[in-house]
Amino acid sequence: MDKRQSKLFDSKRLLALAGAAVLHSSAAFGSELASDPDVAGGLWLAEQWLSAQMSYDGVPGASFALVHDQETVWKKGFGYARVKGKVPATPDTRYSVCSVSKLFTGIGVMQLRDAGKLSLDAPIEDLLPWYALPAHEEQEEPVTLRAILSHVAGLPREAVSPYWSDVDFPDRRTLQEGTAEQTALYRPYERFQYSNLGLSLAGEAIAAASGEDFHDYIRGNILTPLEMNSTTSELPTKLYGKEFAVGYEMRDESGKRTEIAPYTVNAVAPAAGFASSANDLARFASWQFRLLENGGEEVLKATTLREMERTHWVEPDLDGATWGLGFALSKVGSEYWVGHGGYCPGYRTAFLTRPQDKLAIVAMVNINDVSPSLLARNILTLTQAPLLAAATRDSDEVTDETAAKEVKDFSAYQGVYGRPNTVYRFATAATSEGLREIPVFADNLKDRSVDLKPEGNHVFRRLSRKGEELHTVRFEVDENGRAVRRWEHGQYADRLD
Repeated sequence: MDKRQSKLFDSKRLLALAGAAVLHSSAAFGSELASDPDVAGGLWLAEQWLSAQMSYDGVPGASFALVHDQETVWKKGFGYARVKGKVPATPDTRYSVCSVSKLFTGIGVMQLRDAGKLSLDAPIEDLLPWYALPAHEEQEEPVTLRAILSHVAGLPREAVSPYWSDVDFPDRRTLQEGTAEQTALYRPYERFQYSNLGLSLAGEAIAAASGEDFHDYIRGNILTPLEMNSTTSELPTKLYGKEFAVGYEMRDESGKRTEIAPYTVNAVAPAAGFASSANDLARFASWQFRLLENGGEEVLKATTLREMERTHWVEPDLDGATWGLGFALSKVGSEYWVGHGGYCPGYRTAFLTRPQDKLAIVAMVNINDVSPSLLARNILTLTQAPLLAAATRDSDEVTDETAAKEVKDFSAYQGVYGRPNTVYRFATAATSEGLREIPVFADNLKDRSVDLKPEGNHVFRRLSRKGEELHTVRFEVDENGRAVRRWEHGQYADRLD
């Protein structure tokens, strides 16, 4: 029994599960790739697992998108953008993406660098004459935009006021004048120190170099050309509880979540103020894949995007932060992915791309106590391999023999099986070769899926990870041939869906 299973027996958790809001879904399987039986099976398993996780953790709303190249393979909303009034969460619902904002600010800086309007290696005070943060006593080189974009400039993490504590963000004058009251933490390039102050200064550099308001520049040079019409560089509070999801606090002792009052991020917007939707971030990912493949220039030079996504800083023992210019590099299993996460009061977002596979995933929630990165990684566990296999399959290689091969339909067994009010609950999906199963209450699905090979007469053989045939699993079916009960090791589980 894992952590998630043991916690389920807590009475408050059981009540929360039983009383969870009905999950709302929208526009799930709408692509050619999603019609592949193995991809469809993986997506169906992902939805069952997500539904259980959302209910168990009392998540008001969540939105997701899975992208391959120029195709959004899957997109879905769960729950509510606002529980009051039951406003559904959809792939077009907007959330605060917080630090994912840094990607757009980084792109703006690099556009201006390519245009010859600023230098990544000049002292920051050359662009911002009001910058007054004293140099580190042992400083050997200036604070630069290059160091700022990789979070190795030695700057304080935050601007001068306690805005995360008070949820009261500073205006530009406070941020600018506050630099004189702050102290450098390290020498540039001495160590990694994530800095919202630094990316806020990068936003100020964009305004200074372009001669435009930061928000006007980002909208005119990035968001509008990419047709990201649901993305803004400040939180759209007028849409709060409608198109823009309400943020919620952690559950109190009674299990209730309270709405967080709407807020704006003001001068910290270049670091943490953007709002977007799963659909818009899917477009953002597709643009990156398109640019990297086609080369040339579309909003940004392809060579510049490669430069941004290349490692510019890594911890000395390769065991900590790895950063490009604006982009974070993180490991999912043994693979490096490029993107960023976001965490602001009431919201969390994960945006992950795998450029060499043209694969991306977006996960957004309107609470703070659930990790969208963990949700995204588990979705990938179920979908990445079949999706890439389907995407690379060459239809010209289909032979007469494979074309004539009988395609068996195992959908009669697809369902959620278990016992009411217990953790003995798992989802069984049809695939091209048989069945695949996962435990829906597992925290982490790595190495938790199981394949079942058909033997006939509603009997399947469980396979080990090495493909070895193990014990049998038997299904009972009704008069229509639909499975209603599953037997394994002499124990049964009834169909629950």
